[in-house]
Amino acid sequence: MQRLFTLLHLAFFFCLGAVTTTLILLSVAYLVFMSRYQDRAFPGVKVASVDVSGKTEEEIATVLTTTYRFGPTPPLTLHFSSPEASLAATAQELNLALDTRLMASRALSIGRQTPNPYFNLLQIVAAYNHAINLPLEISYHSRLLGQKLDAVAPLIEKEPVSAIFDFNPEAGPDRKGRVEAFSPSKNGLALDRPKIIPSLVSQTKFFLTNRGGSGGDSLNIPLYTKTVYPSVQTSAAETYGLHDLLGQGKSYFYDSIPGRVYNISLGTQKVSGRLVAPGEIFSFNESIGTVSAVFGFQKAYSIIKGKTVLDDGGGVCQVSTTLYRAVLNAGLPVVERVAHAYRVGFYEQGGFFPGLDATVYPPSPDFRFQNDTGHWLLLQANFDQAKKQLTFDIFGTADGRQTTIDGPYFLSTSPPPEPVYEDDPTLPASQVKQVDTAHAGAKVYFKRKVTRGDEVLIDETVNSNYIPWPARYLRGTKT
Repeated sequence: MQRLFTLLHLAFFFCLGAVTTTLILLSVAYLVFMSRYQDRAFPGVKVASVDVSGKTEEEIATVLTTTYRFGPTPPLTLHFSSPEASLAATAQELNLALDTRLMASRALSIGRQTPNPYFNLLQIVAAYNHAINLPLEISYHSRLLGQKLDAVAPLIEKEPVSAIFDFNPEAGPDRKGRVEAFSPSKNGLALDRPKIIPSLVSQTKFFLTNRGGSGGDSLNIPLYTKTVYPSVQTSAAETYGLHDLLGQGKSYFYDSIPGRVYNISLGTQKVSGRLVAPGEIFSFNESIGTVSAVFGFQKAYSIIKGKTVLDDGGGVCQVSTTLYRAVLNAGLPVVERVAHAYRVGFYEQGGFFPGLDATVYPPSPDFRFQNDTGHWLLLQANFDQAKKQLTFDIFGTADGRQTTIDGPYFLSTSPPPEPVYEDDPTLPASQVKQVDTAHAGAKVYFKRKVTRGDEVLIDETVNSNYIPWPARYLRGTKT
C-alpha cells in the first residue's frame, strides 16, 4: 500500500512537471512570436486581398500605394451627373486618395485591439487559420467636394413653396372650413449629399479593386436628389385644423431706408409659415435665429445701449411688433413683451397708438406667447413692399373667445431733452452732423380682456414707458 501511494505521488509530480514545462514552453513560444511580430501585422492579415503579414505600418502603406494607385497621367476623372446638370472633377482636385495610414493602422490593430490577451490571441489564431481581409479606405477633402457640389446646386435645387391661405367669411355650410389655399404648396428639390458621398467612395473602391487604378479612367457618380417638403402644405388646413382666422396684425414702414426694408422682408420670411403646437410657447428669437450679416441681414438703425445706431438686422422689430398685434387680437396669452426705449414713429403709422410695439434683440429681449387654444396655429405673413405694409394672420380653430382692447390711456408725457453734441475729430471743424432724432416721452397703457362665453380668460393692463429721447449731433473738431 505504501508502495502504491509512492507511485501515485511520483506520477502526480511528473504530470505537474510536464504541464508546467508545457506552459513554460508555450509562454516562451508566445513571447518569441510576439517579439517577432512586434510593430508588424500578424500572419493572415490582409488589406483588400493584399497579404501584409509581417510588415510594419510603413511597409503596409508602401505596398498598398504600389498595388492600388491613381494613375497620375492622365488623371482619374469623376463625372457627377443628374437629369438637370453635371460636373466633372479630377481625383487630384478633390484630394481623393487611398487612406494608407488608416488601413495600415487597422491592419496592425488585429490581435492588439483590447487589453485582454485571451481575446487578442483568438484574433491572431483566426487570422492565421482563416485570414482577416480588411477593406480599402478612401479619403477626400470634404470642403473641396462641397465647393464642387455648391457650384452645381443652383442648377438642380428648387426651394419649396409653402401654401398661402386666405380667409373667406362668405364660405357656405357645405365647406369644411372658411380657410382656403389660394396659392397651393410646391415641393422643392435638393442635392442628397449624404447619399452622393457613399456612392463616390464605393465606386472609387470598386475602381481600384477591379481595374487597378490605371490613369485615364473615369467614374460616373449620380447626383442624387431628394424632395424637400414645404413647412406648410396645402393639406395643412385639414391636417392641423386651420379653419378660422383668429387674429390679424398690421403695421406700416413708410420712409424706411433700403436696409431696413430688406431686413423686414428677411425676418418675415423666417417667421411666416411657422406652425405652433397646442400648449407651445412660441419664441420670436428662436424662430428668427441669429440676426447678423453672416445670415443675410443688412445694417439699419437700431436702439443699442441708449443710442440709435446702424446695426445688423435693424427693422426686425417691425416683424415682432406686427406679430404682437395679431397675438393681441387673437386673444392669446403674451408670455414676454418689452416696449422700445422710445416711441418709434414707424409703429404709430396708420393710426396705431403707442404701446402696441414689441422690441426684440436676440437672445434678449424676446417676444413670446403661448398657444392655449388646444389646437394648432399657423402664423402667416404678407409683406407688401408697394404699400409699405406688413400683415400677420394667425389661423387655427376658433374656440369662441372674444377680445376687447381698451385704450390708450396716457399717464404722462414729457418733451424731448436738450440736444446732445459730441465732438468728432474725423469731421471738419465747421461741420455738424445729426445722428439721432428727438422723441417725446410717454407713460401709456391699454387694457385687454379676453372672454369665452361667461369665462374670463385674460384680463390685463399692458404698460409701456417711453423715455424722452434727445437729438444727437456730431460736432467736427478736425483742423
